[in-house]
Amino acid sequence: MFHCLLCHQPARAATDLCPACFGELPWIAHACRTCAEPLADTREELCRRCQQDLPAVDHCLAPLAYRFPLDQLILAMKQQPRPELVTSFTRWLAPPFSAQPQPDLLLPVPLHPAKQRQRGFNQAGLMAQQLGRALRIPVHHTLLEKPRMTDEQKTLSREQRQRNLARAFKLDRVGLIRLQPRPRHIVLVDDVVTTGATTSTLAALLKKSGVRRVDVWALAKTPLHTG
Repeated sequence: MFHCLLCHQPARAATDLCPACFGELPWIAHACRTCAEPLADTREELCRRCQQDLPAVDHCLAPLAYRFPLDQLILAMKQQPRPELVTSFTRWLAPPFSAQPQPDLLLPVPLHPAKQRQRGFNQAGLMAQQLGRALRIPVHHTLLEKPRMTDEQKTLSREQRQRNLARAFKLDRVGLIRLQPRPRHIVLVDDVVTTGATTSTLAALLKKSGVRRVDVWALAKTPLHTG
């Protein structure tokens, strides 16, 4: 018998949650095309922030909001740690992601090596690996690196985040060019998107190297506005 990750009652094998808890997940009905910020008006495609400063990302999809009870599961995955939760997350994500234009390649957002050693895994790498297997999309784990440690991003403004991320990431351009067939459409995979500064930085690196389209697939979006 499967037990619900949240309430420990009998659960569905396909979701690892009971029907009630699965219904309580904070799904986002409509969001900004390029940063996944929830939008109340379904006629809008871009949030005000992206209208003023369009990121390098072409399309960002994060089906869930980073709030209770999902935030507790994500924290448990990282802090306890419980990497097996990535399998459950992938089961929730595969259906909405399979309906998207399928890319040539999935790239996980990298962690600094010291942080990855401390945690024991890169959750974005695990998600990319499992999504790639489920959707039959190639995954590459070493094209993107994060050789420079950055300050904690959560408490920084968008401008501070952009400065913080400058020169933090490295793209193996030679490795990218040597891939055959050469990828023209790449999806960056991460667990949580906040301001989108990290993914926009990575998208800009990829586009400078000839990638035509860069999307983002994430488990959750931290809403920047609650009104």
